[in-house]
Amino acid sequence: MLADMGADVIKVEAPAGDENRKWGPFNQDRESCNYLSVNRGKRGIALDLKSEQARGILYALIAKADVLISSFLPATADALGVGNAYLRERFPRLVIVNISAFGHRGALAGSPGYDTLAQAFSGIMSITGETDGMGVRAGVSFVDMATGVYAYSGALTALEHRRQTGHGTVVRVSLLETAISMLGYHAVGWLEAGALPFKQGSGIWHLVPYQSFKCQDGEILTGALNDHTWTNLCTALSLHDFAQSEALRSNEGRVQNRQRIVQALQDLFLTRPVDHWVAVLEQHRVPVTVVNTIDKSLAHPQVVDNEMVIELQKAGGTRVRLLRTPFSLDDANCQSDVAPPALGQHSEAILRDELGLAPADIEALKKQGTVK
Repeated sequence: MLADMGADVIKVEAPAGDENRKWGPFNQDRESCNYLSVNRGKRGIALDLKSEQARGILYALIAKADVLISSFLPATADALGVGNAYLRERFPRLVIVNISAFGHRGALAGSPGYDTLAQAFSGIMSITGETDGMGVRAGVSFVDMATGVYAYSGALTALEHRRQTGHGTVVRVSLLETAISMLGYHAVGWLEAGALPFKQGSGIWHLVPYQSFKCQDGEILTGALNDHTWTNLCTALSLHDFAQSEALRSNEGRVQNRQRIVQALQDLFLTRPVDHWVAVLEQHRVPVTVVNTIDKSLAHPQVVDNEMVIELQKAGGTRVRLLRTPFSLDDANCQSDVAPPALGQHSEAILRDELGLAPADIEALKKQGTVK
């Protein structure tokens, strides 16, 4: 996101490479799709930060930088010479963004963690899944992704803070804090009303109807989130008894009669194919969608028209298809055309162009293993 908005972003990796380079699936060039998905727009340098020389190179790059983003555990950051206290003293204008699993306070501050672990710890998994089943993870790593968005927002806020005050600061984001914030109204419902959410499959425990239903040849998701749409739904499906029922006139009443409503709708939707029901419900202005698989979603005209899939050329000439940042400005380009870097792809160029090192010095660093 920073690169898309015009920043020159340098990714610093260990000579062994970022661990998600090893996570599948892999494309035809044996590149990790996981890695490709989050490294567009960056130049890459591989440094062995256990080496004093490599740390010297990093400090020289930091001296020219506005923002440093890292996700080291605190003890590891200190051991590698990139702890907050040291960097703030040496580079007072630097904005430092720390990404952690459990936040910077408390007994778990030094513990590692991943997206699914945060979903479980925060309670998100406890409200995800079928009513009588075990909690399940969300199909996408939304805690990871949202934490990246918060890091982006925090970095820009800190840069504005520096513009006003003249000095840098530390931005702290974590998977735990992101996950807790994503609880949203579920958390407030518990805090203020003592309402503990529960699993409801594709539905939502406090709105009826609003879930997926099987049809003859697939699934649709539809619902009535207000009383007016409920009337439209009943009209579209010729559910005259439901439309006239005083008990079902409000969402509160519909929640109390969840099983009756859901079963009636499910029985009805099974009688016709998906296309029939989508056409009927859209005609009556009832929100509805096919439950698409990802291949169908990415090929849908609405996604294509909004240009969410972009294609970039890599250094070797082959092309790679990725996703763009999901916001844009009318009067500015919001897309970096730099493909994700191969391991150490830009090491020589960065050392030469940013730090002024001579070719012989760069070659010596490579032979020593300080740079890859």
